[in-house]
Amino acid sequence: MFAASQDTQFEEVDGSTDDKPIFVPSQVSENAFKLFLSICYNKPDALKIPNDTVIQLLELSDMYLCKDARDYAVRNLQHNCYSLESTRLISLALKYNIKDFLLHAFERLVSACINDISDDECHAVGPVVWNTMFKVKERLDVHRRIIACEAPPMVHTGTCTKQKRCEEDWKQLWWNRMGWFLLDGRNPQPYKDAVERFEKLDIGEINLDCWKAVLFIVKGQSAFDHKRKLITCTADNLAKYLIVEPKFEDFGCAVY
Repeated sequence: MFAASQDTQFEEVDGSTDDKPIFVPSQVSENAFKLFLSICYNKPDALKIPNDTVIQLLELSDMYLCKDARDYAVRNLQHNCYSLESTRLISLALKYNIKDFLLHAFERLVSACINDISDDECHAVGPVVWNTMFKVKERLDVHRRIIACEAPPMVHTGTCTKQKRCEEDWKQLWWNRMGWFLLDGRNPQPYKDAVERFEKLDIGEINLDCWKAVLFIVKGQSAFDHKRKLITCTADNLAKYLIVEPKFEDFGCAVY
């Protein structure tokens, strides 16, 4: 009943008798197999299930080509995705062909501290993802330096009577403070955090209305749209290149 070999030359014998049992992979626990059966035959209990058990369920769904078990495992892991390391999620995405895992985990990997990633985790991620991540990080580092050095254009309002002085103070404030927040070697700030600190500063001789107008632009984070677009586009391309999600209807088999 569980053998996915209807259209092959192999005889279907798994589970047909007590002498011919179903062989479950050694890494799959009894609890994971019970969960698999409960998904196939009824509703599983709405209890918190350990991530390791859910990952074993993925192994069983792959082994028996069971869409319901796969969907259940994917939903559960997505709900608890932040409790898993980004490298673990990526390795699961590649092993079990789950695009959504890769899209979510790649952004976290780009933001991770490289020295905190072990050699085993590097191996699990694979050279294609690893090399791509480094290229993205380098481009984002260049972009961050450009943003730190180039202040957004000042928007002068009708109440600004000293535009030249207002503009000079704005550029100095941006470089001396925002540039420092973004490029601090000991503690570089994410753009959102840097803006929150930046808006609390003494603005010197910058016209208050001009300050409000340009700060509105800064808080819109349009300068960092490039980061979001680059990471999303790269993750999408990686998913298309590395992952082909299964179409269970093609297998012509199911668990009843």
